[in-house]
Amino acid sequence: MWSRVLVFLVVCGSARETWQLLPLPDYIHPCEELTDECFTKATMDAIPGIVQGIPEANIPPLDPLVLERNISMNLPGGVKMTFHNGKLLGLRTCVPNKVSSKREKRTFIFDITCNLTIKGRYSVNGRLLLFNLDTDGNAKIKIWNQHIRLDVVEKVVTNAKGEGHYKVNSYKFKADYGTDLKLNLTNLFRNNPVISANILDVLNANAKHVAQEMGGPILDYAIGYAMNVTQKFFDAYTYDQLSKVPLTEDFFVKEDKTDGGS
Repeated sequence: MWSRVLVFLVVCGSARETWQLLPLPDYIHPCEELTDECFTKATMDAIPGIVQGIPEANIPPLDPLVLERNISMNLPGGVKMTFHNGKLLGLRTCVPNKVSSKREKRTFIFDITCNLTIKGRYSVNGRLLLFNLDTDGNAKIKIWNQHIRLDVVEKVVTNAKGEGHYKVNSYKFKADYGTDLKLNLTNLFRNNPVISANILDVLNANAKHVAQEMGGPILDYAIGYAMNVTQKFFDAYTYDQLSKVPLTEDFFVKEDKTDGGS
């Protein structure tokens, strides 16, 4: 009898270890070779599914992406604008132009184009042209063909079980703010739609500069959030699940218990 119990416990324990590895979603296609073509195709296949969220991996939906804090920016002429209760829509539209890996530098390079919409409330204070602005209203910003280059430096860390997991070491990005941008801000001049429309025309005439001032902080927040979600994804799935290309021993780093291996 005790032998049967012992066998049962061993089998259950082995099964529990197996169950701890989450199965990959069917839209994740690990590369078997280090080519730009494979990385680009795998990224294109993964984006629509990942932005919907992966509940079992504790990954929330990314489209829309809720901006969980207010974002302030300085517009031309010393005008200060703050964005409240914002949402970023369109990450599902992102198309990878090219994704490549510089393995010797442990760097992935993502060259991506997106069509993005930002919605929320705004408040503004300052002087623009002849008008003193102290107002708030609804905001909508549409950006077409937003080009982003994202460089991600990573490492592979082994945990106590000997499992390798990607870790994001650092990242940086550049953005050109698209081929076209359209601002729609209501109530720019309180209770005067004509003057509001004129001010909005001025802002749209300088859309590229406004995009750099407004889009920069919002895009910085969005990419930072996306990198946090990316780390959750890497924590949920092992290197062997995400890549079919073997790594040499020098690529692995033992997990540092003092910082959680991040």
